[in-house]
Amino acid sequence: MQLKQKISTLGLLLPFMLIPSSVMASSSQFNFEGKWQCEPTEVTDPNKESWVVYDFRDDGIVMSEEWVRYQLEDKTQLEFKLFIDYHFELKGNDPVLKPLALTREIIADPHNIDPFNYEQRRDLTGYRIFFKPTLKGDEKAQFDMWYHITPEDHFSMQCEKQERISIVLR
Repeated sequence: MQLKQKISTLGLLLPFMLIPSSVMASSSQFNFEGKWQCEPTEVTDPNKESWVVYDFRDDGIVMSEEWVRYQLEDKTQLEFKLFIDYHFELKGNDPVLKPLALTREIIADPHNIDPFNYEQRRDLTGYRIFFKPTLKGDEKAQFDMWYHITPEDHFSMQCEKQERISIVLR
């Protein structure tokens, strides 16, 4: 698969998984409120590094920041951040995330791949992400995830809860 094709589907593979604690409390025993840093469970491309931070708010919004870098022979081919806001909803008993907004920050793009151009950002907002969380203690979790258009193709992420840092200005 070409790098540009990988990039166009990448945003559909990482930023899709958690739900606010107010909803989780009503549908299960899990409490995901706060920030979680996640990494893919399996490495599918040895030239790619990535992570995602999800911030679960009690208003039903999940804010994410995703960092991705592709390298070839120790040279960056593409590096960017995605910022996606999701809304949590239930489809029957299934938790689903619906993308609301996507912005990007290109850090390095020497080949002018232009990931997540206008059309790709527009298309991404039509996706729905289903997931099944499994807590592994109070601070760790694994998420089994899939898209509404490909329910047979699951992928997973390992996540760890991050401490919130409060800064008081005087």
